[in-house]
Amino acid sequence: MSVIDLLITIIVVTILVTIALGVMSYLAYKLRLARRPRQTEEDRAESRYFVIHEPPPESAPATEDTSVAET
Repeated sequence: MSVIDLLITIIVVTILVTIALGVMSYLAYKLRLARRPRQTEEDRAESRYFVIHEPPPESAPATEDTSVAET
């Protein structure tokens, strides 16, 4: 086997392995998505980590913070 044939074989095997790994990782991704529990509307309304902030109504007067002493 010449050097050229060896290099061609290495390149072809590398390409085929890359394609196979890509297909396997796509299948693993789809399997992971299928195992994920579905979210209901109730779960989406309640945030697990954050509290939804509702700003005060526009008619409320703005208050200034005067607790810091000016120097």
